[in-house]
Amino acid sequence: MKKQSRSEAREAVFTQVFQFATQRENMEDARAILLEEIPECEQNIGYITAVTEGILEHEQEIIDIINEHCKAGWSFKRLSKATRTILKVAIYEMKYCDDVPPKVAINEAVELAKKYCDEQEPKFINGLLGSVLRSLEA
Repeated sequence: MKKQSRSEAREAVFTQVFQFATQRENMEDARAILLEEIPECEQNIGYITAVTEGILEHEQEIIDIINEHCKAGWSFKRLSKATRTILKVAIYEMKYCDDVPPKVAINEAVELAKKYCDEQEPKFINGLLGSVLRSLEA
C-alpha cells in the first residue's frame, strides 16, 4: 500500500463532507466506503475523522464566517457545492487544526479548487480565505 500524503487525506475529507452535504448519509457508512475505495486512507483515518466530524460540529459557525467574508450580493447559498465544501475544510483547519498552518490550508484549498471547480473559483477561494486569515489574526 502506498503512503498517503496529508494532501490526499485532505481530499478524502473533501469527498466525505461533500458526500454528506449532498446525500446526508450516515458518516460511518460513508467512511467505510471511502476505506474500501481508497485503502491508504486508513493511514490518516484519525485526521479524516476528526476534521470531517469537526466540520459537521461547527458547520453553522463556518457558514457564518463564509457569509461574513463574501462580497456584497454573494452568500454561502450562492456558491457551488464544491466551493462550499472546500471553504468548510479550509476554514475548519485554519481555526481548529493547530498542526496545519493557515497558509497551508489556503494553498491546499486552492489546489482542490483547481481540481474540482471551474477556472475562476481558485482565485475566489484564495481571496475569501485570505480575508478570513486576516480576521483570525486580528
